[in-house]
Amino acid sequence: MKTKILLLVSVLVLGTVSVNAQTKDHKWGFGGYLGVMQYSGDYDNQFFRFNEGYGAGASISRYLNPSFDLMLHFYYDGIDARPFEDEWADWNWAQFRLHMFNLNLLARYKFNNGYIFKEDAFFAPYLLFGLGGNLADVYVGVGSEGNYAPKTFINPNLYGGVGLNFRFHPAVNLRLESGLMVPPTDEIDGWAGNADGNLGIDMFLQNSVALFITPGEFGGGKKDSDGDGVPDKLDKCPNTPKDVKVDADGCPLDTDGDGIPDYQDDCPLIAGLKEFNGCPDTDGDGIPDHLDECPDVAGPAILKGCPDSDGDGVADKDDRCPNTPKGVRVDRFGCPLDSDKDGIPDSKDDCPNKPGVPELNGCPWDIDAIVNKYGLTMDPILFDFDSSVLKPEGVQTLSQLANALKNHEDFGVQLDGHACSIGTEPINLKLSEKRANAAKDYLINNGINDANIKLQYYGETKPKYDNSTNEGRIMNRRVEYNLIEIK
Repeated sequence: MKTKILLLVSVLVLGTVSVNAQTKDHKWGFGGYLGVMQYSGDYDNQFFRFNEGYGAGASISRYLNPSFDLMLHFYYDGIDARPFEDEWADWNWAQFRLHMFNLNLLARYKFNNGYIFKEDAFFAPYLLFGLGGNLADVYVGVGSEGNYAPKTFINPNLYGGVGLNFRFHPAVNLRLESGLMVPPTDEIDGWAGNADGNLGIDMFLQNSVALFITPGEFGGGKKDSDGDGVPDKLDKCPNTPKDVKVDADGCPLDTDGDGIPDYQDDCPLIAGLKEFNGCPDTDGDGIPDHLDECPDVAGPAILKGCPDSDGDGVADKDDRCPNTPKGVRVDRFGCPLDSDKDGIPDSKDDCPNKPGVPELNGCPWDIDAIVNKYGLTMDPILFDFDSSVLKPEGVQTLSQLANALKNHEDFGVQLDGHACSIGTEPINLKLSEKRANAAKDYLINNGINDANIKLQYYGETKPKYDNSTNEGRIMNRRVEYNLIEIK
């Protein structure tokens, strides 16, 4: 008896190192049991006596979910039971010996289900309940010789129990468990009477310690060939490249749901097209939105996806002259080129490389243009004999000239005074000077800058006409003028 008690204590101490390791990835587990069998029936309640019987068993278990396992549990029990020695043994020595084989289908409710305790908690209590059956060979007798009369019973039974687990390793369990087996009969102990303390049925209490193995957890636990954190058994994409983020099924993440995994998607947050590496092309112009400066309006690639309504090569968004005629050269702002910056586009400028005026189609003013514009005849200003007084015709000519010069300050006038051959040469030189100054004074008095007037006089030295005739001499008494450019 002492040996049995010592064995029981040793087993119970080992039971404090218990593990619960079945998971959804490794669902099958196997256990082996050692323990003691206790009895309550016609031979009194012996649930608190540990020297009456012994037991051994095995089980196979299947993980269902975090809260429940399904277990097929087989157990053998042996009992050698007597009534309390201080009451009956002295007068009848009644006793029975029992060999019982029972098989139960049990549900195991686990408190380490993620709600009460964590699934990988070290301390893991549980409950057992289910149905089964037992085959019992009983030997009942009286006296020291025994005189045993063997009987065999086959009965169904209810089963309920409690247990503790202590998690040390994913693959190995050591369980401390106590289960009550209740057959619906009072005959298993060979005595069907209504003895004191009998509840009308025979009950058996199995106290055991189990070594429980989950084979799949040996050697590093879950197999994960691609190292994405999802076991191969659950991995729908088992060849995911290294370091790629995956979903619960082990497939590369596709945040925008466009069928292109994030690690290959240039636009992982916006659904797009495969040909653009997962980026969208809203306006359908063949340029993905992230490279398209006008993603909502179709445009050519050369303008980064922006339209060019007037076809001048400048996108509408940058075009300051959006209606430029076709074929007209433009600047970077989309406006017609004006090379000389005179405000007249090259397409309408007859002198595109020289600043000009609209009146001359972009060409600058020149002497001929001024002469034509103001109707200058360029005829000489004539004077009377021995006179430097302007005649009405001369005043009219100088008035036209003054008007032209005032409007074109870049131009001036060269005045050349002349005389006929009548008289001495010094007198005629002085007279030609006076005639030139008369024209000059008129221009100055009419707003022309003195610096823009050049003056020369030649006397009778440069006749234009024949001085031998009266008509020639009249034409030689003159002031000639020519427009000049002021540098």
